[in-house]
Amino acid sequence: MIPHGLSNRYATALLDAALKKGIAAQVEEDARALRQIIQDQPAYKTFLLSPQVLTSEKKAMIEKAFSKRASDLFVRFLNLLLDKKRFGLIEEIIEGYIILHERHQGIMEATVITAVPIDKALEEKVRKKLEAETDKTIRITTEVDPDIIAGMIIKLDGMIIDGSIKFRMETLRRQIEELRVY
Repeated sequence: MIPHGLSNRYATALLDAALKKGIAAQVEEDARALRQIIQDQPAYKTFLLSPQVLTSEKKAMIEKAFSKRASDLFVRFLNLLLDKKRFGLIEEIIEGYIILHERHQGIMEATVITAVPIDKALEEKVRKKLEAETDKTIRITTEVDPDIIAGMIIKLDGMIIDGSIKFRMETLRRQIEELRVY
């Protein structure tokens, strides 16, 4: 899901700038590389967030780590985040950028939740149906939640399509509770 608020504004601005320069795919690679570094070396992020470390030292670290590997736009963006004291949002911004860039390319994520694992044939059938409905390329992730009893729940672009038995039973229960007999 795309982050909201400030993180989304930064991610959108970065995508707009990258699209104008024609380097959106390169910036996505740069963002993924930084995300991997942060995951593999938490001390790196701690250093960049530390109020005891001067901004100039942080910029030097960014320059050393990324100047030869990443696009100039991405390095300048990271420096901007440091200047604005917004580096704490970097993981949300990266996630937002990746999602926005994939949407720009016509790719959407869908989560399919079922009570038991589904086979590849059903997953493919759901993917094709969603692609036909959205006119986008759909990437599916599956989850298992025995509490839904049967059926499936599909989460797509902020929408939830709930076809679970649990939902239908709760709806029926509410209707019965609201029933007035005269």
